[in-house]
Amino acid sequence: MRRHPWFQEQAHRRRLAVEAGHQRAAAERPLQLVSSPIEPISDVPVTGLGRLATLPNEVIMIVFYNCTLRSLLRLERVNRAAKKFVSLLHDIVFVRETAKGIIQRAVPQFRKIMFTVLKITTYHGLRQLLATYTCETCGKPGSFRMVKVKVLCDECNTSKRS
Repeated sequence: MRRHPWFQEQAHRRRLAVEAGHQRAAAERPLQLVSSPIEPISDVPVTGLGRLATLPNEVIMIVFYNCTLRSLLRLERVNRAAKKFVSLLHDIVFVRETAKGIIQRAVPQFRKIMFTVLKITTYHGLRQLLATYTCETCGKPGSFRMVKVKVLCDECNTSKRS
């Protein structure tokens, strides 16, 4: 059962407001100096997040939001702690499965373009593209289209072709 676009838009706005609140709270919190001596890199395997664990969780999440989906998927394979942290990203399962489905259904020339988009687009930007259901041209409900990487409704998509 699909929800009315108005409800989807309201839910999207709430999610964006929550994200902005988290980022503001993280930015307002004073930075703490990490006073640990510099240690040489060793060959001993590291459990958990290693040195990344010295950062506050909010900073780690901001870094992850600015990574590409490809980098996050590779990070998931490092260990369980990294996989758990990546799974905390908002809509990661939706973005992963949607991107996978788009690539599988795409014709070969568009598949190549989609791989390029995935390599250069941050997770946050990709999530915005895939979770936005409003046409960027006219504001009507739409879906992800490979037209200069925009969200377009059917009318705007067909009018661009002719």
